[in-house]
Amino acid sequence: MTEETPKSPFPRVAIIGGGVIGGTIISALRATGWPDSSIALVEKDPDRAATLKSMHGIEVDAKIAKVVKGAEVVVIAVKPQDVGGILKDLAKALDPAALVLTVAAALPTSFYEAHLPSGTPVIRAMPNTPAIVAQGATAIAGGKYAREEDFGTVQTLLRATGLVIRVPEDALDAVTAVSGSGPAYFYAMVEDLTEAGVAQGLDRILATQLAAQTFVGAARLLVESGDTPQSLRRRVSSPGGTTNAALEAMSHAGLQDVVSAGVKAAVARAHEMAAELIEG
Repeated sequence: MTEETPKSPFPRVAIIGGGVIGGTIISALRATGWPDSSIALVEKDPDRAATLKSMHGIEVDAKIAKVVKGAEVVVIAVKPQDVGGILKDLAKALDPAALVLTVAAALPTSFYEAHLPSGTPVIRAMPNTPAIVAQGATAIAGGKYAREEDFGTVQTLLRATGLVIRVPEDALDAVTAVSGSGPAYFYAMVEDLTEAGVAQGLDRILATQLAAQTFVGAARLLVESGDTPQSLRRRVSSPGGTTNAALEAMSHAGLQDVVSAGVKAAVARAHEMAAELIEG
């Protein structure tokens, strides 16, 4: 009787798309210990392909069929509007037992399942850009064929990007609106707080440094203390003090309504995108 070859702890991963998120996933895999021989990339832009190949020493090619062959995990890291065309080529080249992980927004797992071989496990992930510096927040949700071991594989793949949490698929649009788009809200708030500081006489560079580090520090304190945001807010909001005066003014100006309106708009747009892409 011959012994079975032990399964590699580093399954071959093929990534389709070498943009910001695709490149971040490659970096995360390398940080987790993946050997370059177990990572391959589909990238049509020759300059981007050359850069990533030089940076990571991985296989890079423009053809899906060549890169995907033998891959145990295929990561789709392209824009939502490009997914349909990708799936046509992927369906022909995908290994029968391969797991498909997609980081494209809006499109449900059912869309992928309808275009891939029957029984293909699909998991959606919604990362955000702080994953680039290993401080991301990524939610994952599986389709009807996704198994517990598939979720384990995805969590292993993404663990070097930051927080990875599992949610029901119907929560992913809300996740997109809160954490997926959230970094842009932060940058907008830093911009506005900087401008407010400049209006009060601060140097612009100084105001930007103070605003950014204040948010970074406050976020770290929130995460590491285990306290609620309400509790931490009350600690620095003494009755009759400057912070309380500022918060009351912001509340009267409609801060909570503004944030709520933004999140609702993002969720609505995610629904619209899904409908447009599926019907189109």
